[in-house]
Amino acid sequence: MLAKEKMTNKYLLAVTNDLLNLKVKNLNFLFPIEGLSIGFKDVFKLSEIKKENAYIYINRILDKESILSLKEELKQLNENIIGICFNDLGVITVVKELNLPLQLIYMNNHNTTNKASINDYLEYVDSVLISTDLTEEEIRIILEEAEKPLVLPCFGLVEVMCSRRPLLTNFQTEFDLELKKEQVLYEGISNTAFRVVENEYGTAFYKDQYIDYRQIKHEKIGFYYINGLNLTQEDIEKIINNEKMEKTESGFLNKKTYYRLKEMNECQK
Repeated sequence: MLAKEKMTNKYLLAVTNDLLNLKVKNLNFLFPIEGLSIGFKDVFKLSEIKKENAYIYINRILDKESILSLKEELKQLNENIIGICFNDLGVITVVKELNLPLQLIYMNNHNTTNKASINDYLEYVDSVLISTDLTEEEIRIILEEAEKPLVLPCFGLVEVMCSRRPLLTNFQTEFDLELKKEQVLYEGISNTAFRVVENEYGTAFYKDQYIDYRQIKHEKIGFYYINGLNLTQEDIEKIINNEKMEKTESGFLNKKTYYRLKEMNECQK
């Protein structure tokens, strides 16, 4: 796949309307696309994207109708757009059929957890987002053995689950609450806060605390990805300047997400 520009230690920002006027060196804007994205308050039409070296974000799982619609839209793609970040592997086929010189970045966060699968995906795309479900040690091993530069989740809210159902609307309706497209809810047992964002295509749940992976540096990192949801221009500047940010956590960098089960005879003691 042809790529218009190499990825070399730049920032890739999933943008909101409040962040459009940012002027930061080595910052590329990633635009969630109307009708093709979920989990973002602000979405954009392809025709509205005027920023140079822009990327578009398609993170819905697409049905046949959506794939055909996407194919027609991409035929009218303007030259400012140089890449597509996506979840649905059907996007690869569409771009190939249209012979578009676009960078392809696979960004299915919870599906890129080991070096073997990532290198398999890299046979078809230009880069892959490393999962946030990994320890720092595992991330560094993947970076060392990756066949191409990868995208590191650098800072932002992490989507923990997604549903095609209007879960937020259902909840608000059940308890006779004001209908909103974004709300912070608390899980009852652990009292963990989740930021819930809904549109007509479904509902995304984010843990309401920012992951901060800025300490990870490596020559194989092509982009440092920032999810701009609920961040200000000042926040983005602080993140890039490596200044202290509030309400952050290290996620799974220092703790594994899997555990070895006890032997049967040990459990019976």
